[in-house]
Amino acid sequence: MSTCPPISSAPAPCWKKRSDASSSRCLEALVAFEIAKTFVVKAPPASVWEFLIDPQRVARCLPGAAVNDKIDDKTWSGTMTVKVGPVSSSYKGKVVFEKLDAVARRAEIVATGQDVRGKGGADLRLLSSLKELAPGETEVSTLSRVSVTGILAQMGRGMIQDVSEQMFQVFSDRMRTELESAARAQPSGEEALQPPPPVRPEALDLGSIGARAAVRRPGFWIAAAGVAALLGYLLLR
Repeated sequence: MSTCPPISSAPAPCWKKRSDASSSRCLEALVAFEIAKTFVVKAPPASVWEFLIDPQRVARCLPGAAVNDKIDDKTWSGTMTVKVGPVSSSYKGKVVFEKLDAVARRAEIVATGQDVRGKGGADLRLLSSLKELAPGETEVSTLSRVSVTGILAQMGRGMIQDVSEQMFQVFSDRMRTELESAARAQPSGEEALQPPPPVRPEALDLGSIGARAAVRRPGFWIAAAGVAALLGYLLLR
């Protein structure tokens, strides 16, 4: 199976929609970019697929993420809690599973996230696909087109890249631990293991994730919480 193709259907940037004097301000307040990620899990594609289409299981592997409600068969709402020192903030969003192809193991989702105080938000369209590399070994590929507005956009792509790399590492490590532990503990023909019980999600502590970026970029902590929320919804499929 091939990896994700380029995304062709994404929201048009606001500077494509506006031609008056406010367009320059809009340009300053919006950043659009793509994020591509690939990693390998030592588990069968079927097990990885079932994990990735279950928002509850994904949330357990992402610090600060929680799934609140299933709105309908395709739509879920959730929250992201982030912590900077003694201060915690919450963000809310919605994820829509637009296309799920269980045979090809490809998924397309659309997500929105908003700072509860109205200081910015993000929209994204994400494609994910699975490829069997060998028996019991699966490659996970994702490609996202993201539009960021407000205070998040003011920090630029470099800021988002710093936080995303470390957040993605935390998520993929936890995902591997859950799936690979289950694969080792379940010999062929043995009754399927039950997923672990729900746990209370801890806040994502940006004090550890963003320390080096904070030293390099003045103002890091102003927007780090919002950037983390955006990336959380990217992973919370």
